[in-house]
Amino acid sequence: MKIRAGIIGGSGYTGLELAKILGAHPQAEISFITSRTYEGRNISQVFSSFGLHKNESPAFIAEPSKSDYEDTDILFLCLPPSESIEHMKKIKNQHGLKIIDIGSDFRIKNPDEYRMWYGKEHILPDILQEFTYGLPEVYMELIKNSRLVSNPGCYPTSVLLALAPLLKAGIEFKSINIDSKSGVSGAGRKLDKKYLFGSLDNNFYAYSASGHRHIGEIEQEIKNMSGTDYKICFTPHLLPVTRGIFSSIYCQTDLNKSGGLAGKIDHIFEEFYGDSIFVGYTGPSVPELKDVIGTNNCLIGCIFDERTGVIKVFSVIDNLIKGASGQAVQNMNIMFGINEGEGLPGKGLY
Repeated sequence: MKIRAGIIGGSGYTGLELAKILGAHPQAEISFITSRTYEGRNISQVFSSFGLHKNESPAFIAEPSKSDYEDTDILFLCLPPSESIEHMKKIKNQHGLKIIDIGSDFRIKNPDEYRMWYGKEHILPDILQEFTYGLPEVYMELIKNSRLVSNPGCYPTSVLLALAPLLKAGIEFKSINIDSKSGVSGAGRKLDKKYLFGSLDNNFYAYSASGHRHIGEIEQEIKNMSGTDYKICFTPHLLPVTRGIFSSIYCQTDLNKSGGLAGKIDHIFEEFYGDSIFVGYTGPSVPELKDVIGTNNCLIGCIFDERTGVIKVFSVIDNLIKGASGQAVQNMNIMFGINEGEGLPGKGLY
C-alpha cells in the first residue's frame, strides 16, 4: 500500500518540485494538493513541466476536508514564514498524521531566538521541541522515530553538511565565516523588482548582509553538533541563475594547534560520509553547481591552508531538491522505514 501524501501550498517552487518527486515515487502518491489561486485546475494544466497527461495528475483544491486528512498518511507544509504555524493550529489534533514542515516555523527551538530572527512571537511554542530537525545525515535515528519533522533551510543544509564532519571530530575554530550564493528560486515565486530578469541578468550582489534569519538556525545546529556557542559570520548572495547554492566556508583554526590537520581532514570527511548515498566528498577538488543541479546530492570539497590555518570548505546543492523538497522526501522515506533514496533523483541535468 502506497504512502498517501498531502501537500499544503502546492503552486510555489517547493510545492511543485515536491509534487513532481512524489508523482514519480514508487511507494507514494499524492492524496491532495492545495492552491487557492489554481483551485479546480489540474497541475499539468497550470504547469506544463509536470507532464502532459492531465488525467494522471491531481487537481488543486483550496482547502482539505476532514476526510482528506483522514485519508492521508503524511502532510507536507510548503508555506511562507508564519503560515505553517497557522495551519498547525488547525490540525494539531490530527494525532496519527505525520507532518514535515518545509517552511521555517519549527526549525528554531528557542522561542526567544525565533522572535529575534523572525521579528514576532511564536504562537505555538509548546510544540517546538516536538519537531525533529530533519538533516538526515546527522539525525537519522531521531527522524526514524519522529512524527513531526522540520525540514532544514536551503542555506543551512549546504552549510551544516559541510561543517558536520569537522564539528563532530572536535576540531575547534576561532571563527566561522560563511559566504553563500543562491539561485533566485530560493526567494520563492513572488513578484519583486530585485528578482526580475532585467535586475538579475549579468548582475551579482549580497543581500541581508546585516543579519540573515538563517543565522539562528545554523548557530543552533552548530552548537548541537559541537557543544560550543559559535557566533558565525554569514553573508548570502544572489546569483543570476534559477537554482543551486554554492557555499564557501572559512574556518579559522589556531595556528599553534593546527599541526597535522592537513593529513586528517580527508579521513574525517571520508569516514563521516562513507555510507551516505547523497553526500559525496571531492577532496581538494572544488565542486560546481552543475555537478548537483537536478539531484538530491550534496558535494563537498575541502582545502586546508597551512599558511593561515584556515580550513576552506566548499559545498554545492540544488536548493529546491536537497535544500527543500528532495530532503523532505528523504525524511519521509526514513520516517516510514523505506530506503532513504527511494524516488529521489541521483543523476543531474548536465
